[in-house]
Amino acid sequence: MKVTKYVWIFGLMALMAMGLAACGADDPTATPTPRPQATPTPTAMMEEQPSDTMMAAECPDDSKPEIVFTDLDWTSGLIQAAIAEQIVQLGYCYPTDGILLSTIPGMQALVNGDTHISMEIWIPNQIEAWSTALEQGTVENAGKSLEDNWQATFVIPQYTKDANPGLVSVEDLKKEEYYSLFETVDSEGKARLLNCIPGWECEKVNLEKIESYGLDDYVESINPGSGAALEAEIRASLEKEEDVLFYYWGPTTLMHDAQTKYGGYYILEEEEYSDECWETGKKCAYGLAEVYIGINSDLKTIAPDLIPFLEAWDFNAGNQLAAEGYKAESNADIDDVAVWFLQNTEEWKTWVPEDIAANVLHNLAG
Repeated sequence: MKVTKYVWIFGLMALMAMGLAACGADDPTATPTPRPQATPTPTAMMEEQPSDTMMAAECPDDSKPEIVFTDLDWTSGLIQAAIAEQIVQLGYCYPTDGILLSTIPGMQALVNGDTHISMEIWIPNQIEAWSTALEQGTVENAGKSLEDNWQATFVIPQYTKDANPGLVSVEDLKKEEYYSLFETVDSEGKARLLNCIPGWECEKVNLEKIESYGLDDYVESINPGSGAALEAEIRASLEKEEDVLFYYWGPTTLMHDAQTKYGGYYILEEEEYSDECWETGKKCAYGLAEVYIGINSDLKTIAPDLIPFLEAWDFNAGNQLAAEGYKAESNADIDDVAVWFLQNTEEWKTWVPEDIAANVLHNLAG
């Protein structure tokens, strides 16, 4: 299956998403979980081998320092880290590892030097911690990661909106006729809001929003347990055409499906984002998120040849949704998605020198 299929399908979602405003983190005590190293295996869909004129090489075992990635616990973060890690390991011949962390402990690990690269730093969600670390000189910005993303706290299905035309803004959730639409056994007589999970910065943001809007008596924040569980519960509700109130972001496969399979979605109106609002209670919409690659400052010393690669990285909406679409359709694990992406797309080869791309393809082929 070629990537152009996904780019064509999901490109519509990317264009749609740019008209709106993802995720972030909150348990600094979360236990880091090292990710087992997977042995890359060729897939049946391999479309390209290095040509005879390309210089490909086997990687030595221990000639370079280990590079540790922050494996952020949501789909795009995991996929980006897996693809970048394959390139670093198989192309540049650095031994690699990954530590599974949420946003807040992930930021601390990067600052401390426990990890060297985080592929998704979300602004404005992480603006305070990120700005402080930049000022201290412990981290640096290696360039853009994803395209600018939208995110929203109060999202409902379009079918709910159509059945309740008076439900327009966040303030309308204070009316019993509307908050009762989302009431469940565990929501204590309030609207049940599927929130970010503890460990994501957006959980704190959304709780602050509830308080600032005076929604404490009308909206109950529910922890879905994991990013996968958040997605699964939203998808199940959409499939059953149930009323559901939730936080999410895009472009993502879920929100593309919400638009194309389930009749669309509606974001309850909030005051437009401003820096002043964000700094004084967050009683406004999220701003359009900028997503950066963060590195520990020591990386420039221990692996200077990786910096141009990270600066050239461009996981645009086409790349993101192609990879996420392949994962959703094939049910492949993250490492297999990374292998598929490297063997079936071309754009990543512009991020690295020709010999590095040849090394990656050669070593993937075994």
